[in-house]
Amino acid sequence: MSQVKVVFFASLKESLGVSDAVIDLQGPTSIEEIKQKLNASLENPDPLFEEGIQCSIDYEFARDSSKVDPETVREIAFFPPVTGG
Repeated sequence: MSQVKVVFFASLKESLGVSDAVIDLQGPTSIEEIKQKLNASLENPDPLFEEGIQCSIDYEFARDSSKVDPETVREIAFFPPVTGG
């Protein structure tokens, strides 16, 4: 079993009430499965499941179906929708 750091940014961090978490993973795990693990461990997980929440794996955008290999991944990040100008 390996530990992976999960970080939360911007308004998502404020809504969740935490800036990061560490989760234990056994083998490749999808982002959706990681969200379910966080659902069980966070006090207020609802904001994580709001429409438009984005995710990255080691600074690369990811989808709910993307797989995380805990042997090689250093960080998973969740953040609100990004807007630019």
